[in-house]
Amino acid sequence: MRINIEEYELPHIDSGPYGITTGKDGALRFTQHKANQIGRMTVDGKLTHIDLPTVNAGVLSITSTAQGDIWFTENRVNKIGKLTVTGEITKYTLPTSDSGPFEITQGHNGDIWFTEMNGNRVGVISRDGEITEYDLPDPGSYPSFIVAGTDHALWFTEWGSNQIGRITVNGKITEYPIPTKNAEPHGIVVGSDKAL
Repeated sequence: MRINIEEYELPHIDSGPYGITTGKDGALRFTQHKANQIGRMTVDGKLTHIDLPTVNAGVLSITSTAQGDIWFTENRVNKIGKLTVTGEITKYTLPTSDSGPFEITQGHNGDIWFTEMNGNRVGVISRDGEITEYDLPDPGSYPSFIVAGTDHALWFTEWGSNQIGRITVNGKITEYPIPTKNAEPHGIVVGSDKAL
């Protein structure tokens, strides 16, 4: 099977593209953590970007909602950002200082879930901006990627403690050790068969 790959050069050299998501309008949104921007690319390859107001924010992960809002993590400044369809940016400072917000995803009820790699927590922010953080049992878990499962819970990788974690919308945490020692699980996704 032959696969055709097209590449699109970004306007800023070494912009550091990282996270990517599809917006409600069908265009791609992506983070550029070195350029401190959120980019947008249409299906025909037209590129635009938005400069983030916080200098050196370290924007990493990004997710979109059915309402068209774009949510993203600002790893270096301990914030979660929201970009509306009208271009308004709102920032939410996390209660735990230097928590290192890393990955972000939308839950089944519309809330936004994220990992705090340095803070050793999983957090959730409601649509009205209320933030709740949940401590992980192992102090060296280093939670990284997170995804909404088909069971209405959130699943995440624990890079440091070699486990896969599950958290319910009520904050109940269950952990599953990986048999291979020092496997360092990082990314996670739900497959077409609904398995992780």
